[in-house]
Parts: sequence; C-alpha cells; structure tokens
Amino acid sequence: MFNFLKRKRPPSASEIISRVFSETLGMDSVDPNANFFELGGDSMLATIVVASLDEAGHPLPSTAVFDYPTINGLTHVIESGATPPSAGFARTIASHPRNSSGSTRMSASVLQERLWPYERNPDPKRFQPRGEGAILLTGSLNVKALEVSISLITERHEVLRSSFSEEANALHVDIHTGQPVRLEIRHASGDTPELRRADAAEIVAKATSGTFDLRLGPPSNVALIKLSETEHVLAISMHHIISDGWSMGLLVNEIAIAYEALNEDANPGLPDLPYQFADYAAWHREWLTSDAGCTSVDFWRSYLKGGTPALEVKLPSDKPRQTTFNFPVRRSAITLDNKVQQDIRSLAKSAQTSVHTVFFAGFLFAFRRLTDCAELPVGIMHANRNTPGTQNLIGFFSTLILLRFEFDGKDDSIVRLIELVRDTTREVEPHSSVPIGTLLDEGIVDTLPRVFVDSVPRPSMPSINGLVLEDFPFDHPPLFAVADIALFLFDNGKELSCLLGTNEDMFSDKAASDLAHAIAGSLSNLDPQTDPVD
Repeated sequence: MFNFLKRKRPPSASEIISRVFSETLGMDSVDPNANFFELGGDSMLATIVVASLDEAGHPLPSTAVFDYPTINGLTHVIESGATPPSAGFARTIASHPRNSSGSTRMSASVLQERLWPYERNPDPKRFQPRGEGAILLTGSLNVKALEVSISLITERHEVLRSSFSEEANALHVDIHTGQPVRLEIRHASGDTPELRRADAAEIVAKATSGTFDLRLGPPSNVALIKLSETEHVLAISMHHIISDGWSMGLLVNEIAIAYEALNEDANPGLPDLPYQFADYAAWHREWLTSDAGCTSVDFWRSYLKGGTPALEVKLPSDKPRQTTFNFPVRRSAITLDNKVQQDIRSLAKSAQTSVHTVFFAGFLFAFRRLTDCAELPVGIMHANRNTPGTQNLIGFFSTLILLRFEFDGKDDSIVRLIELVRDTTREVEPHSSVPIGTLLDEGIVDTLPRVFVDSVPRPSMPSINGLVLEDFPFDHPPLFAVADIALFLFDNGKELSCLLGTNEDMFSDKAASDLAHAIAGSLSNLDPQTDPVD
C-alpha cells in the first residue's frame, strides 16, 4: 500500500552531469568545480558528454563543454535555460524497415559517395583508406567463443555485412543477412618466440593490406594467428567507407565484452541500438537540406570567403607538387620525451584546455617559424557523433572540417596560439556535420586542405578474464594521402606519441627532417612568452 510514496525523485541536472562526467572520464566521482579538460577530457570525450546529456533529456550545443567545462557550469546552463541548441544540433533518427528474408537496399551516405569513385574499380597497387590493428592475446583462448563473439558483433552492426552497388548513378548499400564467422587459424613459424612474432607480424601486415572489393563485400576482415598454445594475434581491418577511428575502438571493445560473457555462458548485455548507420545516413542527407543544414552551409560560405586558396599556401617544401591526391607519404616519428609530455599536459591544465589544443598550437608555432605565413587553412577530423545513438554505432561518421588561422605578427606567443586554436575550434564546432564534399559541390572550397592536424585517442585495451590484451606491432600499409603535411598526436591517457606524414613528391628527406625538427623544438620549448617569429 502507498508504494507510490516510495518512488524516487528523478535525478537532478547536477546528478546527471556528475554521472556522465564520471562514466566518460572513467572516474568514481568528479568534483563539481573540476575542469573537464584538466581531468583528462578532450574534444572527442566532450562529444560523448554532450550526446549523453541529450539522451538524458538535456540537449546542449556541441560547444557546451568547451564553454562550461565543470559540472556546476553545465548545471547552471541547463537550469537557467540560457543557451539554446546550436544550428547543427540533431533531430531524432528513425529506424527504417528491413527485409527479414533477404538483403535490404538503402541509399549510401553522402560521405560514402565521396569515396566511391576511387573504389568503383579498385587497383591492387593503390592503397585503400582503412583502419587496421592487431591485438596480442596471451592466455587460454576459447576460439569458438571468439568466433561467436565476432559473429554477434557482425549481426549487431549492419555495415560489417554490407556491400555496395551503383544504379542510375546512385550509390546503394546492400545489407545482407548475418552468417556465422569461421576463423581460419594461421600458424606463425619459427624456432623461437622472437622468430614466431616476426613471422606473425608479416602475416598481420598481409592480412590487413588486402584489397576490399566493395561490390562483393564484406568491407572488413578478421584474421587469427597462433604463435603458441597461449599466444594468439587477432588482426582486424575495416575499409574507411564503413568505419572511422572511433569504430575500431568500439569494435574491439564489443568483441571483448561478448567474448568474456560467452566464455562464461552469460549474456553479453550490449545496449540496444535504436537505429543503424544506414538510418543515420538517410537522416543526415535530409538534414543537409533542412533549415539547420542550410544555416551551417551558409556559415561555411561566410567563414571561408576571402581565404587563401589551399594550393597557394606557402609550405616548407623544396620540390614542386605533382598531384593533389593519392601520393606517397613519408613517415617521420617525432620523439616526445617524458618532460615534453608533462609540459604539454601541464600547459593544457593551466590554460584549461585540451592536450590537442596545446599540441595544435605547438605545430602552428613551428609552421610560423618556418614560413612566416600570414594565413593557414588546416584540416582536422571531427568525430561528428553529437547525435544521440551514434556513439555505439560502427560507421563512417567522422567529417573533415577546415579551420582558418590568421596571424597578425604582433602576438604569436604560444599562449596566444592556444587561444587562437581554442576560439577557432569553438566557432566552427556547431557546423561540423557539413562534410567537406558538400563545400566542394557548393564551390565554397576548390580542393581539400593541404595541411592536416589530428589527435587520435588510443583507449586502453579492454580487460578479459583469463586473457591479457596488448597492442601487437607490425608494419602498417604504406601511407597514401591527400594532405601534403599530416601531423598526428596519439594519446593513450598515459603516453603521447607523434607521427608526421609529408608528401614525398614535395618534401625531400632534408625538408621533411627540418619540419619534424621544428615541430619537436616547439613542443620542447613551450614557453608562454616565446614568439615563434624572431
């Protein structure tokens, strides 16, 4: 009797934000006045916070965590109702009916359409855009449970069992019924553990670099290599047309969850997916022509008007450009010792910003010293997962967006550059759902950016009872790209590493080395008062 009196009150905005912060940052509790970015947050995690709060009934602009990086700050915004959703904020996505007795044909996304011309007739000599990785599994492996786990995840995500077809100049995705996965175990050879690991690395390199025929599918591949009774390597590759960097981490995590549960005769308990990537693709196509989408396109038209064309940007190269697409890229690892890593994190904390922002500013610091340019357009990848439900989906969501940096030469200290990166990123963030292909079609830009900077979070390996999971090193496929300079920061939460890619047609060994040295130098001397242009 009177059980209704025992009902709990709904959680307050502050309690919901506290839970979301704790879950996103992997912490038991978070001080309501602690800065999200000081606690290890970054732009990708901020995206998760915004999407999670929207799912909880508190929609916010995509820039909210940048503007109000504390629990108390976001609570005030929600309770005051002072900040309306941004122009790019998403609507509810509907799930379309599927054919239960056979394949289902749906329209491809606008992003997938941009890749298709290069994949229509794949050339085995040309690198296909993909994500690849390998995991060393140490312990007693239940191969059958692993096969069932991969089958379950393939059934869960339609993109993993899809193919592509073209009809009347329109690209379609054919979604097929799931089939059980059968792992062919390949055996590494060698008389010693070292030789077997070396052979396994070669097998992984071949397994992850094969050509995908997207007309036949599937656009992903999984291989298992046995080194010994207690050591196996799981190699995974997915074509970029159905995945992005976020997707790879999600795939590994869900396989781990399913495997651990099935190995213990339990239900994996993965959260339901309210819709699939093809449903998102249909929504996104409609959104681009909606009032909100047109507002974002108009923003880009105004924001990029009068900017220096990408092909006219002065680069620190010493050879003429030969092509603007699919050229060989030279890799240069940039060493960041412990002190440099600590300095980057410390400066991010004192500036109340992300490690990515400080890293980006360090690059601008170096670039200005080498070229003394007045303006620099830079491309960055955006996760584009602000829409509720997209966080748990494998798919090609990420968008390439353009940032314009103008330098007046009066104050180019690292502090000013950090402010410039932060303010510029916040300005374009609400409009990140517009793909650069749309800007090309609209004549807003005439080519892809020639300079690209990205931070790639590398989440820690999931844990599985009875197994130890570690990254397995191997030679990744050669890089072919569209940016003449591509700089990547990898952050696993503990260590930072940096990789520079340069267009081999434009940069000699010396020019590439000079650029790498300049970037390393700027990151090693993060003096807030230093001016990069002496």
